[in-house]
Amino acid sequence: IDFRALVEEVLVAMKLQFEKYRAVVSLSISGTDFSLRGDRLHLVSVLYNLLENALKYSPLPPHITLDLSHTEHHLTLKVRDEGQGIPAEYLGRIFEKFFRVPTGDVHNVKGHGLGLNYVAGVVRLHHGSIAVESKEGIGTEFTVMLPVK
Repeated sequence: IDFRALVEEVLVAMKLQFEKYRAVVSLSISGTDFSLRGDRLHLVSVLYNLLENALKYSPLPPHITLDLSHTEHHLTLKVRDEGQGIPAEYLGRIFEKFFRVPTGDVHNVKGHGLGLNYVAGVVRLHHGSIAVESKEGIGTEFTVMLPVK
């Protein structure tokens, strides 16, 4: 599949959702060949999940940046938001099944704690890796690396 085309397709499909939140979304691309062997349906779900999380956990209007690059051995996609961030003590657990960052008795955002576990599983099944960097009050960046060979 052409991963660049897939990313662009998902961004177009989410246009109404972005407009609803008045989101500012940008995509930068570095490289020319974004072909990889993968499951289109599951990779689309990975993209939706990361972008929906960026929308849900950001103040209005959300600012979301995607960076897609190609190196000799990997495609790298970074999805960055300027949202609430994830406390450092929970970063190591966010890919666990059913884990949600504790917020006391109040959950302002709906979810079951399955999305990031699913995302990490799909990335692993594609022989890739996923990493997260986050600072409370500043934002979060997910980095997905997928092999091209």
